Amino acid sequence: MTTPVAGDATDRTARRRPDESMTLLREVTERPLDPGYAEMARRRAEAGQTAGPFAGRSVRSVVTMLLVAMLLGAVTAVAVRDLRAPQPTVTKGRSVLMEQIQDRSAQVEALSARATALDVQVDGLQSSGLLPSALQEVNELDRLVSGAVPVEGPGMVVSLTDGSGGGLVEPGDAPAESRVRDADVQFVVNELWAAGAEAIAVNDERLTSLSAIRNAGDAILVDLQPLNGPTYTIEAIGDPEDMQVEFARSAGLGFLQLLSAEYDIKNDVRTSEGMYLPGAGSPTLRWARVPSGTEPDASTTPSSTAGSPAGTEQDRSEEDNG
Repeated sequence: MTTPVAGDATDRTARRRPDESMTLLREVTERPLDPGYAEMARRRAEAGQTAGPFAGRSVRSVVTMLLVAMLLGAVTAVAVRDLRAPQPTVTKGRSVLMEQIQDRSAQVEALSARATALDVQVDGLQSSGLLPSALQEVNELDRLVSGAVPVEGPGMVVSLTDGSGGGLVEPGDAPAESRVRDADVQFVVNELWAAGAEAIAVNDERLTSLSAIRNAGDAILVDLQPLNGPTYTIEAIGDPEDMQVEFARSAGLGFLQLLSAEYDIKNDVRTSEGMYLPGAGSPTLRWARVPSGTEPDASTTPSSTAGSPAGTEQDRSEEDNG
């Protein structure tokens, strides 16, 4: 019986591989190709065959595959072309819309030309003196009341200025509640109308019966025209003494005191002996009719307007500043 020598065991231990316990990892790194695939590749190489997409296929099968691919490509192209081609119903609807747009555009041009011609006739009648004096006076009064022409005279001036947040910051950096709002201007304007104002303008923007005071963000608009702050000046023409008394009796004065005490919005109320308010422009006539019992008078109607409603007296029922 041979006794193992200690030196032999030591040599075997020294000759062991470090990765002997990692058999699976060694198989993956040293032999990445499966033995079956490797054997098949070796046999093909010995037989002289080349690997590729058409390897092992006959010429007939290759040609068949190419024809099928070409047929599928042609069918796809035709389908895409048919989908992109405009449909008859869509084309017909588009043509109908284009015809309607052209017809409406022609109608608008014709009506605009007729409105221009009628405006010329009206101006001619007003400047020629052919209209009765009573009608001329009514027309002038109507233009004054509607705000179409400038006016001047004595009245009251109310100014509102954005607050500065109690004087701690600059006026431009003041909080939103310390700024003048459209509702503040509306309230003061309504109180001035109630006090007897005959014409009012805000920052030289003339107000009419159809004017609107709104806001867009931080800006105040009068008939869509933005007003320049931080001071908003409201000028009202009328009897200064009567307006001052009525305004003091109304809620207007108390409202201004509230704005000053609560929101630091400065205000100034004073009278003026002479103010000039610009006109709002000629209003747009929306609807008119010939008064019942009124017939055109050939003696006072120019031949160019004889028999036309434009040469007769008309009542304006609705106006717009445009």
